[in-house]
Amino acid sequence: MKRFLLFSLLVFVVSFGKCQSINDWSFTGKVGNGFIIAHRPAIVHVLQKHIRSFELDFTKETNRRKGWEELYNFPEIGIGYQYFNLGNPQELGSAHGLFGMIKFKVLNHKANYLKAHLGLGLGYITKCFNINTNYKNQIVGSHINATVTTGIEYQIRISSLSSITAGVNITHYSNGGTKMPNLGLNLAVINAGMVFHLTEPKNLIKDSIHFTKKRSFQFLMAGGIKQLYPPNSPINGAGVITSDYIWPARKKAIYATGLDFYFDGGQKEYLLKDSIYTNGIESFLRVGFHLGYGLQVGKCTGMIQTGYYSYNPKLINGRIYSTLSFRYHLNNHWFLCFNLKSHFARAEYFQYGFGYKI
Repeated sequence: MKRFLLFSLLVFVVSFGKCQSINDWSFTGKVGNGFIIAHRPAIVHVLQKHIRSFELDFTKETNRRKGWEELYNFPEIGIGYQYFNLGNPQELGSAHGLFGMIKFKVLNHKANYLKAHLGLGLGYITKCFNINTNYKNQIVGSHINATVTTGIEYQIRISSLSSITAGVNITHYSNGGTKMPNLGLNLAVINAGMVFHLTEPKNLIKDSIHFTKKRSFQFLMAGGIKQLYPPNSPINGAGVITSDYIWPARKKAIYATGLDFYFDGGQKEYLLKDSIYTNGIESFLRVGFHLGYGLQVGKCTGMIQTGYYSYNPKLINGRIYSTLSFRYHLNNHWFLCFNLKSHFARAEYFQYGFGYKI
């Protein structure tokens, strides 16, 4: 799997280089040391040693003026790869991640920068739960997972084409409840490394930007699969229909409010586990309303929503729910979406879908 991820990175670099100037890119290599965050007592027994990491980033500094790039102080966009030795080769093995990423300049002084980064992609964990051969691993139930990585780093220029970097990174692996167990793997790392620029970075000067943002309605449909405890239980389908009223707060941010209609094939199974039998609408439907806050970065929108179930008669997972939503706008009307629905930081399932903007 490690060779496959590295090969995929190479293919991306070669193909992207055909349509963009390769000289505008930079390479970053980092090594780190850290630990697995023991957020549940059930995972403490498999934590043996500190973890070690290696990361390779390939990024390009944006330079288009009078656009979102200038609004966010000309961030870097690109692709990254992470490798983690999880400190327990028998039960946990190692973790790999391949992701798209963006790095924002938080503070800059001449050629030195404090940067915050965010990456989202696919991860592979070599050792997952198996009821016969690896029952001690209650962290992850599948090899394939989603991975989210974030952190801060400080870069100090040491020559016209190179810098040293050091920072703190947190990475999360989860399958979103598609296969149990799914407590989630959280990794905290302190790392350091080198940055190599193919050309000397340019200091771009901002222009004055004027944006006219209109309020809008957005409608989306999304679905996914989920599994309830215990492991090896049936896998069920689930989906949502959402309506949002969106209005701009500032040049970067938006507010949202709307309704959610959740259709859950596993809801009846959940009720049966509590000896509640029903064939009514409460066996598959929950309705809620939410408030949200988001940031727009080019064609992408990231949004955090918190909702309250107005219709949840059996109080499955309580009244409060949250959704982390990423939307990519194909044009002025249509967009794709990827959501993670959760209850008090406990992931329920991933949602994949599309939407329409009016």
